[in-house]
Amino acid sequence: MRVNIIVLAGLSILLQACAGSRASYESLIETKNDTAAIYLSVGETKEVLSISNGFPGWWGIYPGVTSVSPEIASVSCKKKRSAIPFRSPGVIIGGEVCYLTANSLGETWLIHGNKHTMDITSPNLPEDKIKLVITKPE
Repeated sequence: MRVNIIVLAGLSILLQACAGSRASYESLIETKNDTAAIYLSVGETKEVLSISNGFPGWWGIYPGVTSVSPEIASVSCKKKRSAIPFRSPGVIIGGEVCYLTANSLGETWLIHGNKHTMDITSPNLPEDKIKLVITKPE
């Protein structure tokens, strides 16, 4: 019985170090006037992505999110660790959390995918882009 508990505890510690991500931007999408978008006010900052580094690693595919117009809304990522087990960015190895900041009034697009291959300079944006609307603070 004691061996089972030790094995279970060891396995749970190892699983906390597995690679994973949380696409927080999905919970920010709202539909207003028949338009699905992320709606923020100028100066507002929200988490859009949380990435946990760990075993077996990302093997060249690392999640990322970026704004087509950084002057309207910018994305910045910071190295972090979570104090909560089994939650990205991870307790043991850590990872990074990306935040979206609304800089000025306007509309733009958020693109998500592989951080290493995303290209916002291409004239053809990917189909899985997300509209972002920045309004005045209320």
